Amino acid sequence: MAHAERFSQDAPTDRLLAFIEFLRGRDLLISPADSLVAMEVAGLVGYDNRTLLKDGLGSALAKSKFEIEVFNEAFEQYFGAPSSDKNKNENSSDNTPDSPSSQELGEQLSQAMQAQPELAKNLSSELVEALQSGDEAAIAIAVETAAQQVDVSAIKLLTQRGQYIRKMLDALGEQALRDAAVELESTEPAAFEAVQALREQLRNKVRDRVDRAYMVHASGDAEDMLDEALSNMSLGNVDQHHRARLKRLLERMTRKLAARHGRVRKRVKRGQLAVPATLRKAMATDGIPFKPQWRKSVRRKPQILILCDVSGSVAAYAKFLLLFLHSLQDILPRTRSFAFSSNLGEVTETLRALPVEIAIERVNLKYGGATDYARAFEDFASLAMADINRVTTVIILGDARNNNTDPRLDLLAEIRSKCRQLIWLNPENQRSWGTGDSEMPGVIRNCDVAAECSTLKQLERVIDDLLAQLNS
Repeated sequence: MAHAERFSQDAPTDRLLAFIEFLRGRDLLISPADSLVAMEVAGLVGYDNRTLLKDGLGSALAKSKFEIEVFNEAFEQYFGAPSSDKNKNENSSDNTPDSPSSQELGEQLSQAMQAQPELAKNLSSELVEALQSGDEAAIAIAVETAAQQVDVSAIKLLTQRGQYIRKMLDALGEQALRDAAVELESTEPAAFEAVQALREQLRNKVRDRVDRAYMVHASGDAEDMLDEALSNMSLGNVDQHHRARLKRLLERMTRKLAARHGRVRKRVKRGQLAVPATLRKAMATDGIPFKPQWRKSVRRKPQILILCDVSGSVAAYAKFLLLFLHSLQDILPRTRSFAFSSNLGEVTETLRALPVEIAIERVNLKYGGATDYARAFEDFASLAMADINRVTTVIILGDARNNNTDPRLDLLAEIRSKCRQLIWLNPENQRSWGTGDSEMPGVIRNCDVAAECSTLKQLERVIDDLLAQLNS
């Protein structure tokens, strides 16, 4: 009874804490306070009703639509299928006309143990008794004790799974069951089946425990390694299989930048003292300036103008840049977006009105084609040159390859002279700049910043620096 009470209090709590660690490995931001709330919720709803537990933990640990989706998937993965489904599967496989029930197997094993005192002596253990009686609490305590003995939390690779299962079985004393199975196989077939059933039951418990350890301690590391690799991979080389994962990485970067730069900043209401206005106000109080007047300084809000080359060679990069900036619209200042290959057009309203991925596909379809920077700059000059001022940041994404024609860098120089800063992002490797029909040497002379930007990591760095400047 003491063991069962300890399991009901300690073991579920340990598993809940491991589950929270598992969620953190899935990019959910869970604070210590959230963990305490989750433990309190679990204590209130209990661990018996799986649906109630899932709903309760979800309300404590998932705070957005994205986090709810991640939580639901992680819960099913970590805690496995509902017990009703497991029972259904067990009943469908075990309760066939030819398969004896667990109770019958237990009776057959008991009879064999009564007939063979040596066998009974070898199988005399608390674990075997717990397996025979179905004492889940005692079995769970034994499995958890074995997990700590073999340090299953040190698992790092999927290939180590079988190794840790064997170590835990040895720590549990499963050797006695194996020896009994060998002894009974030829003499007592019915008792042999009973021993094999106990072995399979124990092995399933151990396998589940090792799998949970892998998900918490190893798969998180593997996921982090894959995320790091994708973050540093050229966007043009990412295959379709990893596009959804790349989008999740983009959303994570967006949340991080929003948390870093989205703080409300205090603004100083007072400007310089307006001496003439203050003196006029003071005339009514014998020259004593009870009501100082301040000069009103109108601070123009910064704006960003983005020009994206959506021709075939850089279309993938433009898609992710637009997707990234669109996700940050809550913390970015006024932003206008333009797309071009040869002719250029504004796509701001398209991106606002439609789901961003659909909008980007339409933009690519409408403006994709052969690159002509000269025409694009001319169209941009007629559409937006008059709106550029000293609080405007212009960002251009393109490879600066103009098919050996004049790119009209004089218009680029004019844009730079009017704006706060001009940033050119080139998805090509910097070693390729200036080779073939690349106009990057001339572009560099007419930009404040010219940076290689072919990966999510590089894109994050550029936008992070930009937001830091705008908020300074």
